Amino acid sequence: MDELEETYSKLTDNELLIMVYFESSDYNEEAIKIAKSILDKRGLGQPSDEILQQAKNYHSQLKESQKDQFAEKIQSRDVFRFGKLKQAFKEKNYYFIGKLSFWFVIGYGLYSGLSIGSGRGKWIELIPFAETIKSEWLFILEVVFNIAILGIFPIIFFIIYSLKLSQEQRKERRLSLLMPKYIFFIYGISLFLFFVLVILPRL
Repeated sequence: MDELEETYSKLTDNELLIMVYFESSDYNEEAIKIAKSILDKRGLGQPSDEILQQAKNYHSQLKESQKDQFAEKIQSRDVFRFGKLKQAFKEKNYYFIGKLSFWFVIGYGLYSGLSIGSGRGKWIELIPFAETIKSEWLFILEVVFNIAILGIFPIIFFIIYSLKLSQEQRKERRLSLLMPKYIFFIYGISLFLFFVLVILPRL
């Protein structure tokens, strides 16, 4: 058994079927020939439509997973480069767009919080008793209110992304209520504080 055949023999049935029937243009004739011979030995020389459909579904899931991995990679490197964001919109990678916009909201919240002293903070004015709150808490609440109000935009992207996934895929990606768990936690607390400090006193 040569090296190429030994390598291909370690592939799963689905991986070999994808090579032969869905990505044959990416391989040379020798590689396809070896893949077909291995499938023959496994009794899959003439796969049924059902088996091919299973391989096709596996192929789609694999591409989706690779897309998510790509999003994580570019986010950890140079997430704020315009080219990356433009590419994410082009590929309709709503998971990446949601994460990026959520961190932008947090960044803007910090800027807004630091601007309170100069009179540029705007959300804190929604609290009926804001003048009785200490300045350090005003900064925190300004950040929190920015997340609660502007955070709806990244949440929409997460919802669009999550609704395209099955329940198993959401579980695999550790999503809570259609979004990453840490974002659900941060946004949930911010929304709760906004309700308690702004909405409730006005009822």
